[in-house]
Amino acid sequence: MPTLRPFHGIRYSSAAVLADLVCPPYDIISAETQAVLGRRHLNNAVHLELPPDLPEGSEGYAQGAAAFRSWMEEGVLRPDEEASLYVYRQDFVGPQGERRRVAGVLGALGLEPWGRGSGILPHERTMPGPVADRLSLLRACPVNISPIYAIYHGAGGLAPYFDTLENRPPAANFVDDEGTRQRLWIIQAPGEIEMLSAALSNGPLIVADGHHRYETALAYHEEQEGAPGGHDAIMCLCVDIDGEDVLVLPYHRAISAPVTPLALKQRLRDAWDAIPLDDEDVPATLQASRAEHSFVFVLPEDNLFIEVVAESTDAVLDIVVLHDDILPKAFVEGINGLRFLRDPRELVEAVRTEGWDAGVLLKPVLAAQVAATALAGERMPQKATYFWPKVPTGLVFRSLI
Repeated sequence: MPTLRPFHGIRYSSAAVLADLVCPPYDIISAETQAVLGRRHLNNAVHLELPPDLPEGSEGYAQGAAAFRSWMEEGVLRPDEEASLYVYRQDFVGPQGERRRVAGVLGALGLEPWGRGSGILPHERTMPGPVADRLSLLRACPVNISPIYAIYHGAGGLAPYFDTLENRPPAANFVDDEGTRQRLWIIQAPGEIEMLSAALSNGPLIVADGHHRYETALAYHEEQEGAPGGHDAIMCLCVDIDGEDVLVLPYHRAISAPVTPLALKQRLRDAWDAIPLDDEDVPATLQASRAEHSFVFVLPEDNLFIEVVAESTDAVLDIVVLHDDILPKAFVEGINGLRFLRDPRELVEAVRTEGWDAGVLLKPVLAAQVAATALAGERMPQKATYFWPKVPTGLVFRSLI
């Protein structure tokens, strides 16, 4: 059973410039973004999450730990006096121009191992490299710098309460670089804390964003061997997909493989009757397809559209069909490398100008499909989903000591 408890959040003392102080989660910070954020403000959270000019080796994260201690001593960061839960809300515009809202509860989520019967479930596979990296950071700086993001089925039970918060001034209120309005309310009344915690206690919670950070937290907790501290929990935003406009975008694939474009094109035509598409027709064709599964392969000089019936009756998601059925047939010689890209334009650029051999554009999945996959005990391939907008790093920090 998932347990979400209040904690003494640590927040920036200067809410007026918060837009200049937050940063994205570490795994979507490019080298260019890292440098820009580092220059934007001396106290930007990127100096903790992914310090610019990080030296080689785990000792590099010591500079982030030193920055956190310094900011606490100087009053840049201040802890809330009372243990609190936090209601966080995003207001944004979706891909079709529609207005959307995502609101949820931010608290300290008690750690549980993955597995059937657990109150916390993964939905996609992970990679060892990011876990090792985040563990190095956590050892150096025992702080939950950014929250993970979990979803659950709650029948929209908290939505009316979230609406009432419009009558209270938020502790944070700003618009980020992508046009999303970010708001945060501090909840300290015992009755409200109990109500919010109880709303998601039936679970299970499905990790939407932060699989590597959750596995890192489990590993760090095990290392502590019963030592005091808050390492038995992780800072987590919990969102009810029955009541909120949760948006999931796809991660597209750029592929490096020992195959010529001509051979790949012929295989796609032979196996799936692939048809050529002009660049301007790709988005509409992919979106309009009513086939069981559909994809667009981006090649160095053209695009090929395929519609597929899955070979496995269990393969209900495009991403699973792609990895289990299509890629092994299309790239029989094997795949040397994969790159995961959110923006279709970046994928096209990777293939057409950066030397990647091919790319695959995918349609998005629904949040309910993500939950169903996890509840069935299944995991999607790595980097299968991109929950957007991202929860910024720097709204609240949580110390483990």
